[in-house]
Amino acid sequence: MTNFKEVCTVPTDFGVSFTKFKSEKTGLTVILADIEAPLVNGYFALATESFDDFGCPHTLEHLVFLGSEQYPYKGVLDSLANRAIAQGTNAWTDVDHTCYTITTAGSQGFLNILPIYVDHILYPTLTETGYHTEVHHINGKGEDAGVVYCEMQGCQNLGDDRLHLRMKRLIYPESCGYRSETGGLMERLRELSVDKIRDYHQSYYRPDNLCLIITGKVDKDELLKALEPVEESIIKKGPLPEMQRPWVSTGDFPDLQQDITETVLFADEDESMGSVLLAWNGPMCHDYLAQKELEVLNVYLTDSPVSVLQKEFVEIEDALCTDVDFHITDHLKSTLMFTASSVPIEEIENLPTELFKTLKRLVKEKDIDMTRMATVIEKETLKLLDSAETDAHDTAAAVAISDFLYGSADGKDLKESVKDQEYLNILSKYTAQDWLNVLEKWYISPPHITLYGKPSAEFAEQQTEDEENRVEKQREDLGPQKLDQLQKELDDAMAKNDAPIPNELLEGFKIPSASTIKFIDVITARNNDTSLSNQVQEYINKDNEADVPLFIQFDHIKSHFVKISAHISASSIPSNLLPYTKLFLKAIFSLPIEKDGQLIPYEDVVKGLGEDTMEYEASLGTNCGFRELAVFTLKAKASKYAQSIQWLHDILWDTKFTVERLKIVASQILNDIPQAKRDGHDMGNATMRALQYDPKKSVHAARNLLFQNAFLTDVVKRLEENPESVLAELNQYRSALCSPNNIRIHVTGDILNLPNPRTTFKNFSPTKVAGELSPITLSKQVLCEAGLEPGNHGLLVTLPTIENTFSLHSVKGPSRFDDSDIAPLLVMIELLDTMEGIFWKLIRGQGLAYSCFLDANIESGLINFTIYQSPNAFKAFDQAKKVIEQLANHEMDIDPASIDGAKSAVIYSLVARENTMDRAALQSFVNQVLKKMPASYNRDMLIAIQAVTLDDLQNVLNKYFVNMFKPETSNVVVVSTPTKIVDIQKGFEGLGFNIKSIALNDITMDGF
Repeated sequence: MTNFKEVCTVPTDFGVSFTKFKSEKTGLTVILADIEAPLVNGYFALATESFDDFGCPHTLEHLVFLGSEQYPYKGVLDSLANRAIAQGTNAWTDVDHTCYTITTAGSQGFLNILPIYVDHILYPTLTETGYHTEVHHINGKGEDAGVVYCEMQGCQNLGDDRLHLRMKRLIYPESCGYRSETGGLMERLRELSVDKIRDYHQSYYRPDNLCLIITGKVDKDELLKALEPVEESIIKKGPLPEMQRPWVSTGDFPDLQQDITETVLFADEDESMGSVLLAWNGPMCHDYLAQKELEVLNVYLTDSPVSVLQKEFVEIEDALCTDVDFHITDHLKSTLMFTASSVPIEEIENLPTELFKTLKRLVKEKDIDMTRMATVIEKETLKLLDSAETDAHDTAAAVAISDFLYGSADGKDLKESVKDQEYLNILSKYTAQDWLNVLEKWYISPPHITLYGKPSAEFAEQQTEDEENRVEKQREDLGPQKLDQLQKELDDAMAKNDAPIPNELLEGFKIPSASTIKFIDVITARNNDTSLSNQVQEYINKDNEADVPLFIQFDHIKSHFVKISAHISASSIPSNLLPYTKLFLKAIFSLPIEKDGQLIPYEDVVKGLGEDTMEYEASLGTNCGFRELAVFTLKAKASKYAQSIQWLHDILWDTKFTVERLKIVASQILNDIPQAKRDGHDMGNATMRALQYDPKKSVHAARNLLFQNAFLTDVVKRLEENPESVLAELNQYRSALCSPNNIRIHVTGDILNLPNPRTTFKNFSPTKVAGELSPITLSKQVLCEAGLEPGNHGLLVTLPTIENTFSLHSVKGPSRFDDSDIAPLLVMIELLDTMEGIFWKLIRGQGLAYSCFLDANIESGLINFTIYQSPNAFKAFDQAKKVIEQLANHEMDIDPASIDGAKSAVIYSLVARENTMDRAALQSFVNQVLKKMPASYNRDMLIAIQAVTLDDLQNVLNKYFVNMFKPETSNVVVVSTPTKIVDIQKGFEGLGFNIKSIALNDITMDGF
């Protein structure tokens, strides 16, 4: 007999049905969201409130994973999660809640792991040694480290983080938890103790403050049965004292009484671009109509190049910024925020004045384009359907978490919160004056906060100097004897944390059969193809009224939408024109179109695209790689199929390059570069790409941000002095790219209900395909010498904006999609860098980096190893080197039980690639057309994964991974804060690596 009582069942407009349960004995809440999908997701949420900056919510989130009362072993949860056909577990800490997550392939593994996960949440071990390595410690060199400390070191002083923290301090009173830094400020983390975290856990981690949200196909009775042991263990603990519900009394607070303006400095040598943040008090979270009004108004004001604020601030020659964005926080009482990105410093204090001038003008002139507003509202309706198809799990979870935090216990608010269509129907009847009243009420009349985020080289120098002085003083204060003691404490803590998990515990957790996993069925048909035989191919073949000499693959899925993508080989573009790629792709959907001798202004083009499509994009490649292809995609309601094909034709061949539009788009890219250069991880990737790929052959290499500054500065100058030369080169670029021989088209949707799916393309191409299609260029074909034969190449980049370090390492790997090494390689990677895998324990677990991860890129024939947010990337690399050498020499054994878990985790990742209709269809195209493999490629790989042996793993370990740590076979790029440059260079050179110290501005298309 279950303790759970069904509170309510709530259907929604986006195709998901919620059922809410509450235990009458423990107060535990369960919300089940029924979603048709191969994956089951768990989101286990607690309301967490903090009134200081010690970061108790965040540090506790990390410590939960280090063992529980019933399973007192660090890493046991993630090890068992892998055996549940998941890929470890995860969690996030928001200002008002902490959420623990897991995703499994199928429901059986999920139900098996659920009681174990809840035991970790409610009854974690919270040991002093766990705190020592996971949160904060001082090592024998007097340096601060720890996983949480590394994480906060990586973000605390970034521009956006500094701006948002200052905004919180100004808008929320001291009695309100929304003002705290729940991640923990570094200076507070250095003072924190495990006892303070234990007290916090006791206050907030209670069954009556925990909501288990489950999304996917799970039998309700089986779910409640799986929770019976959870209920039993809670009841055994005895009754808890009454708890006041978090946020209900503190989440509401007085409104701002007056305007506040401040400047917030952040570290950067490049002082050309800043950002502006404005904030207002917003509506209460249960005022669903007011929330929806603001969501729609914000989209109307900012969503496309013809929206008011984009048009007046971004899409102009001397742009005030490169992007504008509104955001509404999901709190009891919301905060409205406006952000302007990459604002030229000379314009920064003028921007808010111009913003309010524009908003007031709209009210004065009653200037609301009601036709466009109707399009925006219709598109919001379509987004509901789209979210159910592409992001149902996270959409459902967000609704459920908000209801748990702020909704009524009886489910009344949950029912109101999902009436999106009803609210949109009300908004569709609003007049222009109604919308202007909303604008006036929330953005014009009330007081607001204005923050100017300004980069400062002086601040960067001071920050570096202060940190060096602080660490030096810390070393002196501690002295050699205390430092030795601290190192011994750290070594002891690591040894205690790494107590082995009993094999019988792991092996006793049964791995569900992979045969229970239900894949999404995709039926493929092709234009002019006689080799396929199925109902969709028959339907295509019957549509034979016209000659259509194009390569088209149709993938049939259940969907309200149709997606059309043109995948175009870029290999025929002349090498001198390749640097235009970034400009071409960014501009192409916002240019005028020439039709029948008439020039349609770009504003009308953007408006028309908005009316006829859900989304559109020009990019390189897919989320599976293949970045040597330019991909142009439109997604629309199925009824707009013919219009979408016409739009794709018009965009590819009839758009008109104009000096005005090109200047604007080139300036946007240039203005975004300083902001992009502040990201250590991204700059590491850009530098490695510059080292290994040939920008004279590769579109992906040529559009590298590090090359664009010089190139586009010259383009803008030529647009002033000799515009015809730029226009001629871009037209030459288009002509070379958009030859029909280069184009492979992919159509995804409910093909059997599309009228004339094939012959609608009859007038698509301006010329016929002549002969064979151009071959698909793979990234291995555009590598330069350093990429073809990695080794003896090392670059060390100084980046003053960051306070930690990143490194990337590259070595040769398999380069054929049918290589028999791929399956054992994937399993070996999982063993090394999965949560609680070998690297996780010996690198992250020792506070050497926030994370590190491996990637086998078969298309390029390279294996990449990344060290992410490390106090010293060399130390993390050196530890990884020792681990691999010990494994290769059999000084460290691979545990058979962990191999089974790794196989399950890889199987999960294969299923996750096709976990929605959209993604399953993309995999069908990628596998058959781009990889030239069978449609069953992923499922064949699943069988190969299960067959991997220990000998196979030892083989790939010696064949590939050992080379990652040899100077003669591995390339290395390190991006570092200035304070660590000397130590890192010395460390790598001590291992024989040839390391050249450079600045980002030293990297050009011609070399370093």
